[in-house]
Amino acid sequence: MRFLAAALALCTLGLQAAPEIRFDQPGGKNWESQGLPIGNGRLGAMLFSGIGSDRIQFNEESLWTGGPNPSGGWTPNGQDQNSFGAYQSFGDLFVDFGGGDGALSGYSRQLDLGTGLHSCDFVKDGVKYHREAFVSQASQCIVLRYTADKKGALSGKIRLVDAHGAVTKAELGGLLSQGEMKNHLRYASLVKAFSKTGAVSADQDQLVFANCDSLDLLLFARTDYALDVSKGCRNGMDPLRAINKDMAQAIDGSFDILKSAAIAETASYMNRVKIDLGDSPSEVKALPTPARLKRYRDGQPDVDLEETLFAYGRYLMQASSRPGDLPANLQGIWNDKNNPAWASDYHTNINIQMNYWGMEQANLGDCHSSLIDFIDKLQQPRRDATHSDKKQFGADADKLRGWTCRTSENIFGGQGWDWNIPASAWYAQHVWERYAFSADKNYLAKTGYPILKTVSEFWLDHLKTLPDGTLVAPHGWSPEHGPREDGVMHDQQIIWDLFQNTIEAADVLGSDKAFRDELASKQAKLAPNKIGKWGQLQEWQTDRDDENDQHRHTSHLFAVFPGRQISLSKTPELAQAAILSLRSRSGNYGKNKDKPFTV
Repeated sequence: MRFLAAALALCTLGLQAAPEIRFDQPGGKNWESQGLPIGNGRLGAMLFSGIGSDRIQFNEESLWTGGPNPSGGWTPNGQDQNSFGAYQSFGDLFVDFGGGDGALSGYSRQLDLGTGLHSCDFVKDGVKYHREAFVSQASQCIVLRYTADKKGALSGKIRLVDAHGAVTKAELGGLLSQGEMKNHLRYASLVKAFSKTGAVSADQDQLVFANCDSLDLLLFARTDYALDVSKGCRNGMDPLRAINKDMAQAIDGSFDILKSAAIAETASYMNRVKIDLGDSPSEVKALPTPARLKRYRDGQPDVDLEETLFAYGRYLMQASSRPGDLPANLQGIWNDKNNPAWASDYHTNINIQMNYWGMEQANLGDCHSSLIDFIDKLQQPRRDATHSDKKQFGADADKLRGWTCRTSENIFGGQGWDWNIPASAWYAQHVWERYAFSADKNYLAKTGYPILKTVSEFWLDHLKTLPDGTLVAPHGWSPEHGPREDGVMHDQQIIWDLFQNTIEAADVLGSDKAFRDELASKQAKLAPNKIGKWGQLQEWQTDRDDENDQHRHTSHLFAVFPGRQISLSKTPELAQAAILSLRSRSGNYGKNKDKPFTV
């Protein structure tokens, strides 16, 4: 579906109402399928809109266990600085209204993808209730409002539950929870409640509200993380001090001011691109999203749902990857576990790249900058890890220029699991594309080209020369498929892409000609793409591809996308071979091998 999203970014622009995701019943216990996400890049939450008790599960991008992890060992649940660690849940905010669900009707909750505003409406025992939630960029907090059309209808308790067992106390005019992880990362969260009617008071570890017409909540969360490996990434502002600054910004403005600013902020990203694929029938658009998804899975068309999918992809990225923040991890910014799958880390072998494939095409290039900063500022720990592993890179590993990565990375520069040698070159593609779409020569000169050059230097040192003079990446792997051997096409294509991008960057800057010419010479000697015995694009140097192989990965098609080495216009024979490979993997080679391909 990410391929679809990237393609849809190029479709005709048009004006239309922003898509929304809508449910006709409260969220249950399934965090992934029943919660609705809001975020401002750094801070995020999943909303469930329960009736008797409303749950807000929240996250902050830098709450991690682990550390620099010098061994490279894969210990995702580790806590100390010698372990890889994992991205953590921050906690839960519960607003308990009591009285059970009562006589309920007219329930609806929706997330407006154009504004980032979450809303919920229902009638209970004849009273109309309305809720709104969003994440403020200006004041760096999650904002919630509860209202009822009957005076004094809102009474209950507010609980703040830390995901790591820290004690919650009534402090700073609200509920405060703070602690320190075993890796010495400090964190804090605070919720404050306000009501112009009724009463709000503290009762030990909870807030009590009574006889309110409306209730506003502000939820803050901070750590002392900073993306500065020279100081251990723990040199940021004290989390409680940071929350006090955020709180001053938030309380200085009314709910309506915060709401207007947050809507404008999200809309500034979402309104840059819209697509119009047609119009679904009104009776289909009236259905809640789960019902529309079921229809779609059953083969019934719904072009508006496809537009929503595209908008949702853009929404999630701008909500979890804004300038100055950490990049989106495996789960964006949303995570309800302290031992999430794959540590909810940064997977360098395709996953983080897939997150950002469509960013430039979908006009979210400024959000792309969080990934570029991550690549740039964590170069030194990658370099240290590369140069210290003589088992992987040989006795002269410390003499290698540049760096590469393991498959997993954390926010402290820690490396985990097995080496993914082409990772550095694939990272570099994003560095180049930030320039290719922005045409920002200042960025290219100060940030982009230095990264491209140092990664190219690594590959110049690491390539292996075969007896015929061609150059190959040694001991590579076509991910999750086949043996480890020299010159797998996946690696060759990524290196070609790196050299091409670096050559073009040098040309743009009009500098470093000797290095540029060296790269061009080496690029020409890279073992090329090959067409195999049944017309396929070979996955390896050896012609061993099986036309009946339906392996789910097509790693040797990097040169088609996201690379640019193979195209219908410039390399038609290789493009046709790539088409046959795709047909083979889909099980359609036999009946479709002679069928012409048309665009």
